[in-house]
Amino acid sequence: MGALLRLIAAKNQLIVALQAIERELTPYHAQIAENRQWSSPEARAKSSALAAECSRVLEEVMHLERDNEENMTLRRDQVAGQLQAAQATSAARGAYQAQQQLRGPHTRPPYPSLSPNTLNSNSRLDIHSEA
Repeated sequence: MGALLRLIAAKNQLIVALQAIERELTPYHAQIAENRQWSSPEARAKSSALAAECSRVLEEVMHLERDNEENMTLRRDQVAGQLQAAQATSAARGAYQAQQQLRGPHTRPPYPSLSPNTLNSNSRLDIHSEA
């Protein structure tokens, strides 16, 4: 959990830095790139290539973020299901133990114990009788 929190903190710092850069670039968004003054054609080409690369990286990051969010949601739901199953198991065990304590440690179950030794070869069970 500590490693995850450190990772999220580092990610948040990078996001804040990107937001600051974006604010600095805001005045240039409305400008048409072809109308800007460039120091040289190479500078213009380099800037265009960097902008295209930044767009590509941003798209990749956004795709990874969506995938990670889906994976975390799926994992969260799996863990929630496991927790619910564990709680149900714990509740059933608790109810069983409470029932055992009400009966006492040495009481017999309310039904007869049947085993192969209980019945001899001449004995038959009446499966049609009412309980």
